[in-house]
Amino acid sequence: MPEGLLIALFVLACILLPFAIIYFVMRGYGGFSAMFGGPATIKGGLPTTAVIQSIAETGMTLSSPKVGPDAPFYKLGLLVTPPDGGDPYSAETRCAIPRIFIPMVVPGAHIGVVVDAADRQHVVPNWEDFNAAGAGAVGGATEVHGMSGAQAFERQGGTMTVDGVDVAFGAGGRPVSGLDSVVGAIRGGTMNTVKGSAAQLLATGAHGTAVITTAQPLGKKVRDFDPKADPSRLDDPMWLFTLEVSLAGQSPFPAMFGHRVPAAKVSDLAPGVKLAVAVDESNPTQDVAIDWDRSPIG
Repeated sequence: MPEGLLIALFVLACILLPFAIIYFVMRGYGGFSAMFGGPATIKGGLPTTAVIQSIAETGMTLSSPKVGPDAPFYKLGLLVTPPDGGDPYSAETRCAIPRIFIPMVVPGAHIGVVVDAADRQHVVPNWEDFNAAGAGAVGGATEVHGMSGAQAFERQGGTMTVDGVDVAFGAGGRPVSGLDSVVGAIRGGTMNTVKGSAAQLLATGAHGTAVITTAQPLGKKVRDFDPKADPSRLDDPMWLFTLEVSLAGQSPFPAMFGHRVPAAKVSDLAPGVKLAVAVDESNPTQDVAIDWDRSPIG
């Protein structure tokens, strides 16, 4: 082969190699859209579901209007349900996870994904379909904890005030501001809580359904709020929920409250999951009990 041709091929390889490396790295992180504005998409991809089998940090974060500030990149090990049927298979993906979903991205959680029809190992999460049927009954009545202090909710304005902290809600009952302040106040012990009996509220309250809009752990256990609770529940985690509640004859409205979650059932929680609830109509936006015997609703 002529020396000039070898030199030309070498130069061409030097030019193309960086682009090839960038392509495969970007693909490994869910594509260019995931790296530079996300969430990732696959043109002509096939929607399906997957179960998270493992999660590992990558040390990278991304800030963008679509995933929010400082969204961390994780490597997820998935068990994917083939879009066209067949046995589930394992796949890995790296993706930026909006912080609102991080508490629910745990092994065992069900998520929506999109699969590349030409390469079934190329899979990206679909955060708009996060829930993807996180089904399975969650058993047992539980304690319910509401916030105390000055409480008010203007349904037209979509604002809830809890101990001086305003939480604004947008379409579909999703909080758009103020929730982080409430979580921080509870975790820091500066926001008071009051105990209530879920069993009593389930027996006397107005029954309806609710859809989870956010759910995140408070970093506390039942024993931190009620040391005298049922000993079998003392180590169960407490989570803060926001829901869109529906009662017969009323327009849906948002609610926010802390609630016990059976430790083995955390993976059932995700935005979009439908629950059976009972509500104290004198304070319907904060006094809510989840009927775990009937939840999630398929």
